[in-house]
Amino acid sequence: MAISPSSRLPSARESAAAATVCLALCAVLAWLAHTQSRFSPAVDIAFHEAKATAGTVHAQAQDLVSPLPAALRPMSAAEAFAPETLSDKIDGKAEVYLSAGVAGLRCQRMALAAAPASWIELFVFDMGKPSNAYSVYSSQRRSDVTDLQLADYAYRAGNEIALVHGPFYVEVVATDEGPATIEAASALARAYVAATPVSAHADVSSDQALFPREGLVPGSVTLLSTDVFGFDGLGNVYVARFRDGKDELTLFLARRTGARDATAAAAALRGFFVDDCGGKEVARPALPAGAVIIDAGGSFEGVFSTGAFLAGVHQAPSREGTDRWLKRLSASLAEKR
Repeated sequence: MAISPSSRLPSARESAAAATVCLALCAVLAWLAHTQSRFSPAVDIAFHEAKATAGTVHAQAQDLVSPLPAALRPMSAAEAFAPETLSDKIDGKAEVYLSAGVAGLRCQRMALAAAPASWIELFVFDMGKPSNAYSVYSSQRRSDVTDLQLADYAYRAGNEIALVHGPFYVEVVATDEGPATIEAASALARAYVAATPVSAHADVSSDQALFPREGLVPGSVTLLSTDVFGFDGLGNVYVARFRDGKDELTLFLARRTGARDATAAAAALRGFFVDDCGGKEVARPALPAGAVIIDAGGSFEGVFSTGAFLAGVHQAPSREGTDRWLKRLSASLAEKR
């Protein structure tokens, strides 16, 4: 009886060959397992070089503040960003700084030595001159802040400390509001000011004092660098919010090079509100001289110049209120300038 191929038993030679193949495969698998359990020399070298580099980074990480407060240690090397790369670091907010003339940003992270999970990032914006630094500081200031006496101007809001030191606008941002973290952030801010000499300091008190005192909302005086009220021809203007009964309005003033420049600026702003914004001139009050009131459709604008100042009222709820606050602002400028 013939035997089918599927039921034939392997010969001794075939069995030996199969065993040899199995042994070879096992050897290959054992070698792979052994090899994968170890770093290759190249990986090992790269690993140690990375560790050495990290050590170097820490040794050089005091570029922004040296010496650091004892509670902090460098967490990363200092970074630097030019105006054209600023959005790489603060995407979405770069325009605030660019419009105010930022020259560059340097930043660095520091960790609490006793609690490395808590860390602080220091941002130093070089704004070129103190007035630009104050412009950014004031435009970003929130209402719920605690003023601090540690620089030209400074406040704390939650986990952030913001300050002006000469031409630098500085933010110290912490991961949390724990007492140890906030104390370390405060120490870092003080250390930065102490370690950074400046030749000129921000002082806008004389310009702030030109506004009337009555009705002024505390902390609302802001210096706007460009595109004030949406007009690209208007910059370097102080604005302040005032309470008028249950309403609020804005007063503004800007120091110009002389009376002729101030008069031209007032005419240009009046043209912007009427020609570009569709407003309608509704009155020319006797006081202040040369003033104009414009109905902007739901609110009123008032514009005038006096001496080297452009001044006025923005978004007042009524024509009568606009007239009243124009007189108050004019009287304040006449008394204090």
